[in-house]
Amino acid sequence: MAERKNSDRFLQAYSDIEHEMARILKLKDHRRFFELIDKSAKVNPVIERYRFDLKEYGELRNAIVHDRAGGEVIAEPNNHAVEHIEHIARLLLKPPRVAPLFLKDVLTLSVDDTISRAIRELSRMSYSQVPVKHKDETVCLLTSNMIIKWMGKILVEGELDIEHTSLKDVVRIAGYEDNYEVVSVKKSLLDIPDLFYNWEQQGKKLEAVLITQNGEIKEPLVGIITNRDLPQVHKALE
Repeated sequence: MAERKNSDRFLQAYSDIEHEMARILKLKDHRRFFELIDKSAKVNPVIERYRFDLKEYGELRNAIVHDRAGGEVIAEPNNHAVEHIEHIARLLLKPPRVAPLFLKDVLTLSVDDTISRAIRELSRMSYSQVPVKHKDETVCLLTSNMIIKWMGKILVEGELDIEHTSLKDVVRIAGYEDNYEVVSVKKSLLDIPDLFYNWEQQGKKLEAVLITQNGEIKEPLVGIITNRDLPQVHKALE
């Protein structure tokens, strides 16, 4: 079988992207490619991420399709352009999810566990945060910063007793922090960097993205993504 020409591969990926954007927008009438991009970028993270690349590829497509001489393509796209637009098409049609890449056994502690155990576990695993549960429901995310705040307040008032102080008391004294998001296993991996970035834009720090089957906090945790996992997220999206 003869190898497909770059122009054929490019036009196929272009067509797949065009049809998917129309599907996303639920359009029945024809719209210009550039209009589809602008509208789809508002609701789809793949189009938003590659909006400017797609507009350049729209110009290239016009050169390939409209500027023909004797039925021959006069502009063959290079390998980089073809591979890149095919990559965008794959991300759009089959977006990677947080599962299975970030499914794992998640270290959790109980509100009745002692702060000494929390410190030991965080040190052992080199973690800076750990979900804390009451019965089977996650109630907060304990962080090293919360532990330091608790220690500071206790030292002002008296002596530390890490062996007999429960995490419930630590959270009560240090204060509960709104510092995590909960997503389902079907969450697009493309949305994860944006979650961390949006929190940063609001002057807050997202400590972790907790993963459950349906994105409900009352469900068992099946995975977790933290700041130190972001390089792995970006690598998976390359």
